[in-house]
Amino acid sequence: MARRSARSMGVCATVLALTWIFGTRSSADERDAGVKDAGAKGAAADAGRPSSARSSSLPPIDLRGILPLGRREGGSWVAHDASGRRIELTLSPNLQERTRRLFQDYQVPYAALVAIEPATGRILAYVSHSSAHPNTEDLARDVTPPAASVFKLITSSALIDAGVTPDTRVCYSGGSSRLTAVHLQDNPRREHTCATLDDALGKSLNAVFAKLADKHLNAATLLRYANSFGFGQALPFEFAPPPSPIEIPGERLEFARTAAGFWHAFMSPLHAALIAATFANDGSMPRPRLVERVILPDGKLAPALSTGPAPRAVLSPKTAQAVSKMMLRTVKDGTSRTAFMDGRGRAQLPGIAVAGKTGSLSASDPYRAYSWWVGFAPAEAPRIALGVLIVNGPVWRIKSSFVAREILREYLLGKPGEPAQVARKR
Repeated sequence: MARRSARSMGVCATVLALTWIFGTRSSADERDAGVKDAGAKGAAADAGRPSSARSSSLPPIDLRGILPLGRREGGSWVAHDASGRRIELTLSPNLQERTRRLFQDYQVPYAALVAIEPATGRILAYVSHSSAHPNTEDLARDVTPPAASVFKLITSSALIDAGVTPDTRVCYSGGSSRLTAVHLQDNPRREHTCATLDDALGKSLNAVFAKLADKHLNAATLLRYANSFGFGQALPFEFAPPPSPIEIPGERLEFARTAAGFWHAFMSPLHAALIAATFANDGSMPRPRLVERVILPDGKLAPALSTGPAPRAVLSPKTAQAVSKMMLRTVKDGTSRTAFMDGRGRAQLPGIAVAGKTGSLSASDPYRAYSWWVGFAPAEAPRIALGVLIVNGPVWRIKSSFVAREILREYLLGKPGEPAQVARKR
């Protein structure tokens, strides 16, 4: 496809402010979800700010203050700060408004979406929503949600570099909703189903990932790849969340569970979008930016923004392209097929190849059902990468794959789609 660290769960202590929202760990219920060494560890804190903000008497721009207050003004999304500056953001007004309507219309308990232009790092959409607690803090930056089967993208990258190919075949039995030591053992009398790594990513087959990781990886290697993708590291963004907590257990079964996406790794929707953008960028993680330009109080244009450091190499282009190609299976005949195909098997986004990965995991006390979709499109020449998180209660409203489809439809085709089915009990 040719196209253009925290070390323990103790890190969670820094982000527990929102755990009351998402509940506590329970057994996994994961139906559809089941390198290189990290280079620079993030951008300088002031990179990307208007140079005038540093050289004048005006205070630096505080993105945390302006983001919730932005509004559409003509063809731009604009915020005004206390210093009288007009801050034109990179956000697409159409995507902002479409996403907000989706979350509001379907009364989603908790949701967030971040969309990024992979080649430039421009943030195209940034929306946080809660119908359950309208005053909830910014969920797009919250790092308490489990990464679930999205973590299979990191495991896939490590496996490819370890010599496993997309055609590597594994026979397995069970493991759809939980993994035990039995699932790691080869047993021809019990294992009557076989699948390739390509199949396993598209259909999110937990047992296949567990067995492959058990045979070809170790905790140190998988942690190195997780760190390279930004887990446990500062993300290259001045408005970045705390580092995404990560723990790679050394114990055999828990290691295999982690590789398959059962807990131990957590991330924000912003981080999820950056992971998708990394694959869209042939293995380079872009530096996201939110400010397009700044108009000073006297009406003059502020000096050009600093571009900051170049995109950081996470994977080789060959490895990134191999995983990206497997991500096509998620939409074509995997866990996102029902969202992206109609009842007759016709594409909901005709002529557009979409690469994606789902993740789902449940927690209790209170019950929360996490639904992830990350990916990019068009696959052959990516224009947009998404990180979408929907958190449902016992009554499901919508899934992240439906939201992803609608936002891709809006951005790439410029038209709305059909409504989703809602109010489904789990």
